[in-house]
Amino acid sequence: MASTLVHSALLRPAVLQILRAAGFTAAKPAVLDTVTDLAARYLLLLANSTSQNALNTHNDNVPTIQDVRLALSENGALFPQMTPAEEARRGEVEDAGEWVPFEDLRGVQGFIDWAHGQVNKEIRRIAGFSGDELNVDQIAAGTDEKVDYLTALKKHGKADEEARFQGTLLGKDFEMQPVTIAGGRETSLAEWMDKLKAKSLSVNAVEEGVTPGNSSMLSSAPGSPMMHGAEEQAGASASTQMTQV
Repeated sequence: MASTLVHSALLRPAVLQILRAAGFTAAKPAVLDTVTDLAARYLLLLANSTSQNALNTHNDNVPTIQDVRLALSENGALFPQMTPAEEARRGEVEDAGEWVPFEDLRGVQGFIDWAHGQVNKEIRRIAGFSGDELNVDQIAAGTDEKVDYLTALKKHGKADEEARFQGTLLGKDFEMQPVTIAGGRETSLAEWMDKLKAKSLSVNAVEEGVTPGNSSMLSSAPGSPMMHGAEEQAGASASTQMTQV
């Protein structure tokens, strides 16, 4: 539940930027949460479809661009798009001097036009990517010099980025360092824990060895005050009975 809330919080700014680019200037919190949930569900649907396509086509967990394209087509992101049966009825067409099966690329071309078009450019402008340049290849390769909102959020502050977000979803994991104990025979916390475990095991072994029939161990145990009192009363009653006789 906690991870779902974190992921929704990270997705909400991107949804706000898309709504702002579409012309909306305000939205109620319930509406924003609903749109964010729809976006998260659709992204999850695309991810699951892509993973399933990778397993079905080449029995691998690493998807290819073909698996992504098939997932986009299956979930309505590429349109207009013919079905495989409709493409098969078109037969073969000539492409660069070769006859290849007909393939409907209108949906793919529309998606490329959207990525290079004014709509996506406005979204990038609202997100803080100023300028008219838009290089989709650099964005895909991760070499785009523009800073996205999440990176800008992490760098907002005087503290070091790695130190601030270490151990969180936005940073690196903690590296376990050995804890040294000053003084004593143990030199580390791990050694101290091993000693405690060994001591606990030995105590349990001794307790399990104490049985009702083990008289030697019972006799060696120190007597309690109640036992001494009972012995004195028994001795007094015995002497009284002997006197009466």
